[in-house]
This record gives sequence, C-alpha cells and structure tokens, in this order.
Amino acid sequence: MNARIDLAQLRQRIACIPALRTDQRAPASALSTGLASVDAYLHDAVVPLGAVHEIAGHAGDEEQGAAGAGFLALSLKANATAGWIVWVTQDADLYAPGLAAFGLDLRRLILVSARRDAEVCWALEEALRSRSLSAVIGEVGVLTLNATRRLQLAAEQAGIPCFLLRRWRTQELAQRQRAQPIAAVSRWRVVPLLHPRLPDQALATLPELGPAHWRLDLWRCRNAAAASWIMEFDHADEQRVTAFPVPVAAALADRPIPATPAAEAEAGRATATLLRFG
Repeated sequence: MNARIDLAQLRQRIACIPALRTDQRAPASALSTGLASVDAYLHDAVVPLGAVHEIAGHAGDEEQGAAGAGFLALSLKANATAGWIVWVTQDADLYAPGLAAFGLDLRRLILVSARRDAEVCWALEEALRSRSLSAVIGEVGVLTLNATRRLQLAAEQAGIPCFLLRRWRTQELAQRQRAQPIAAVSRWRVVPLLHPRLPDQALATLPELGPAHWRLDLWRCRNAAAASWIMEFDHADEQRVTAFPVPVAAALADRPIPATPAAEAEAGRATATLLRFG
C-alpha cells in the first residue's frame, strides 16, 4: 500500500513540472524573410528559426557582402522583432545607415570585432550560449564542418537563428569555400540584378540607381528543394523616410552673381553665372 501511495505522489510531482509537460511546450518558430511567397515555401518545408543559416553574395559581392547584408537586415526585421542582436565582424565597414534603410533597429545592435575566422566562430558560439539574444550574425570566410556543427547545436539549444554572412577576399578562396559542406539548415545566395525599368544608358553609367533588385536563391535547404525568387526593395518607401528624416535642398537654378565694382568693370567683356542651392 505504501509503495502505491509513493508512486502516485511521484507521478503527481512529475506532472506539476511545466518543462516536462508536452501540452505546454511552445512550438518551434519557423524562419521568416518578410516576403510572403518565400515564407510560405519555408513554412511548408518546416525550416526552423533556431538553426544555422548561410547567406552569400555573387561575383564581386562575395567579398563586400552588400546585397547579403541587405537581405539579412530584412530577415532580422522579420525574425528578431525584439531583444538584442549580436553582429560579429572582422572589418570596420558595416554601414549603419544602409541597415537602417532596410528597417533594422540599430539601437538593439551589439557589434563585436574579431581578427580571424576562428574568433568569429568562437564569439558566435559564446553569444548563442547566453540565450539572452534574439539573433546572432557572423561575417566569416573560412569555415569547417566541425565549427558549423557546434554552431548548429548551440543555435538549436538556444532557439535563435545564427546567420553566417560569407565574405571571401579572393576568387580562389571563394571557389574553394563556396561548395564546401557545412552544417547549415539553409544556404542562400543573393544576386544583385540590374533594374528592368531603368534606361540602359542610366544603368551603364550608375548601375546602383533605382530600387534594390535581387535574385534570391535558396540553393541548399533541409527538407526542401532549391528555389529562386526575384525580389525588389524600394528605398522610396516609408522605411527610407523614417530612417533618413533629412530635409532636401531646393532645386538647383541658375542665378546671376551679385554685382561688385570689379565685376561691373568686367561686365562688358564677360558674364558669369553660378549654381547655388536655394
């Protein structure tokens, strides 16, 4: 009789522990990009948020990572809506106004400077272990399979995303590392495209004119086939206005130079004009 009572009491105590009650476990969050069609594809593939996700550019942008950083800022806006974000970089070239233009709240950003790829991985793993962040990002070139396995395990345990923004200094390094296997749930490629609605002459002179126009490639993903989307982000939208509340000068106009004694003496020989802001 006593054994039965003790067993019943033990079952009641176990049932009172919230962490062990399956009916109270929160469902795992899914990765989001802020783009409806892409998010629907990721939802069907059950791509978890708490995992390693790789983002890389294309051609020359594989070194600069500008397009990848822009797409990453949009993803952070969709996935890390609150809490601190740790960004580990090796170069002091992170352009804060550009991130703000894509809607990232810079007040929640913690910058960490590292000297080598190994230090970036170490800092990411330590940040994931803190479990007090909403996302971690690391700009890294050379990665090993073991290092990404450790990051994947830490991201799963923390339940937050670990984004790897790949930056390769040379084409030889990019060629070697691009197809190396890593323990990432999703691997993205962001390819800058020329905008189709701009004149060819303008694109040839200033290809950065117009809205951001990218081809987004999901070229590796667990439980999903490769896919591509064409995306556009218009910098003239409300996010741009909020990020840069700077008054614009009046239109340029030709105005005569105010007359001076010396100018009056030369008035018969030459007339000059000067472009001024209003």
